[in-house]
Amino acid sequence: MRESHSCKDPDLYRKVKEGVDISQVAEYFGFPPNAKGLSLCPFHQDKKPSMKLYPNGKGFYCFSCGTGGDQIKLAALYMGVSNTEAAEELAVAFQIPVSVPVTYREKREAELKMKKRYKLAAFRKRAGMYLQMYRILLCEARRQPDNPHFLESVHGLEYIDYLIECLKECPEAVYQDERAVRRIGEIEGRIAEWYFCSAADGAVSGCDLLSNF
Repeated sequence: MRESHSCKDPDLYRKVKEGVDISQVAEYFGFPPNAKGLSLCPFHQDKKPSMKLYPNGKGFYCFSCGTGGDQIKLAALYMGVSNTEAAEELAVAFQIPVSVPVTYREKREAELKMKKRYKLAAFRKRAGMYLQMYRILLCEARRQPDNPHFLESVHGLEYIDYLIECLKECPEAVYQDERAVRRIGEIEGRIAEWYFCSAADGAVSGCDLLSNF
């Protein structure tokens, strides 16, 4: 994609790059980085975080598909628009003062879009954590036929794997699925009931699980 400076504000790109960090852009679009600065790459079927987000204006690079660039390039590729359009959206979304006329409606739409994406990112992170925790518990129970949760693991593991896969592939669809969201909420409570800091027999506890996330 060829970069061309905006005729509305020649400093648009510089202001956006200085005003928005690459991690903020990734979170805005719903794929926040983990503690190692890695995130699921939205440009290929990423199963394990392979896109590195570099601080201090160094941009991003995916070690699997080779896609890379700066904050504006990330937004442009994700939205399928020009670099200028991407820079203008980021300027509005993050309230960066530039010499680009913005109507109240455009500003309001950008703010709503940003809130929606932040909520989606938070849901994706929380749901992913609890689904993985619950899966560990189910796998443990499935290896022990005399475990009181054995039948629950037999009947529930396949659906949990399905939810985890859906959350990776299309988190928006999961977030909009009332049944799935309700089930994930039930799983949070189920974990608390099951092993949360109460295993006195050496079994995996909720505290042990939380230490891995």
